[in-house]
Amino acid sequence: MRQVIIIGSGPAGYTAAIYAARANLKPLVIASSVDFGGELMKTTEVENFPGFPDGIMGPDLMIQMQNQAERFGAEIVYDDVVELSLAGEVKTVKLGNGDVHEALTVIYATGSAYRKLGLEDETRLSGYGVSWCATCDGAFFRQKKVAVVGGGDSALEEATFLTRFADVVYLVHRRDELRASVAMQDRAKADPKIRFVWNKEVAHIYGDEKVTGVGLVDTVDGSETTLDVSGLFVAIGADPRTHLVHGQLDLTPEGTIAVQGRTSKTNLPGVFAAGDVIDPTYKQAATAAGSGVVAALDAEHYLAALPKELLARAEGGSRRRAGLTIADRNTDAAGGVVSAGSFQEEGQMSAKEVTDATFEADVLQSEKPIMVDFWAEWCGPCRAVSPILDKIAEENSDRLQIVKLNVDDNPETAMKYGITSIPAMKVFKGGEVVKTVIGAKPKPALEADLAEFLA
Repeated sequence: MRQVIIIGSGPAGYTAAIYAARANLKPLVIASSVDFGGELMKTTEVENFPGFPDGIMGPDLMIQMQNQAERFGAEIVYDDVVELSLAGEVKTVKLGNGDVHEALTVIYATGSAYRKLGLEDETRLSGYGVSWCATCDGAFFRQKKVAVVGGGDSALEEATFLTRFADVVYLVHRRDELRASVAMQDRAKADPKIRFVWNKEVAHIYGDEKVTGVGLVDTVDGSETTLDVSGLFVAIGADPRTHLVHGQLDLTPEGTIAVQGRTSKTNLPGVFAAGDVIDPTYKQAATAAGSGVVAALDAEHYLAALPKELLARAEGGSRRRAGLTIADRNTDAAGGVVSAGSFQEEGQMSAKEVTDATFEADVLQSEKPIMVDFWAEWCGPCRAVSPILDKIAEENSDRLQIVKLNVDDNPETAMKYGITSIPAMKVFKGGEVVKTVIGAKPKPALEADLAEFLA
């Protein structure tokens, strides 16, 4: 049994881990198998986090937070929580690999998830022109036309960022006025590349293998029009990840977890919440980090008031595995995703790098199946999946070769094979693409996708 289990690894989760670890509570952080580090793992430069006057890359910020938490004794597990039991003195947390952990306190800091339009083709074309992250995928739309859906600060930030690459950025909004801040509106309206499409909703997404256009419906008269675009960026807000606590924790009318005043205390003793999951308004990395401080201190005070015999039952010890390789240390038997921080510390990738110039000889003329990992240095999920691919390549070197291509340095090949989102992995056999995998996934999921080549 633990004293503290923290669910979530964004700014709130890692800050709570830093404070709890420094208080010698030896917290266990359940970081997720794929989405560890939160949304900042999918951003580029962060200019408004205190202490970094020159800005810092989102993944680098989260890696530093992770390293700081681990330095003080936090243990991090890269798996997903599938079941929670939060009532009573002892809480139980069940993971996807079947492990069940017990704790006297739980800090719930799962953040929020991008809201979707709910259209039939939205998921099918995800990674093929549909995106929720301009900073992740915007560079693949150079000299093209794209559309952004939304009317808040996030939508205008996405649209403004996309003007670095796209020739035209349509801002589609269902009303005739924006809800974004005045400063963001002024900036967007002054940008000649941004064209506002008022009183319209996206009703259709067109394209067989990639986005070719969107169908719009007028919210006033019901008329239908079409925009010919190569990309659709959805920025209509985010929903707090509360699905694990429905029926256990009280929620606010906005759908966030209800807490008592300025504290992190929920309706259940020993259960605390922090970050975007309790914040319907601000949703900033800095406010989430401050919220994590509050949760850790509230948990510490709660524990201090418990009977000593109950505290004595809490194991709280770290079981960090030492002396293993990068992939072994960060990919457990159940397939939890690797630590992006450890990948950065290592600084090297074992898979061979290919380029535009060597692609034909190294890939297209290969006698056995070869998978190309399309990646970029600024891509947090790429950093996450890279050591897993190295491990798969090591274990299956006689059946499948895995190489890497940096899309920033080799745009010709990335464009030729229609890369519009990374990480993207394509398996070539006989010079032809026979399999495509989009997005960072845990090791078992990647092995399942590649089963026909690993058997």
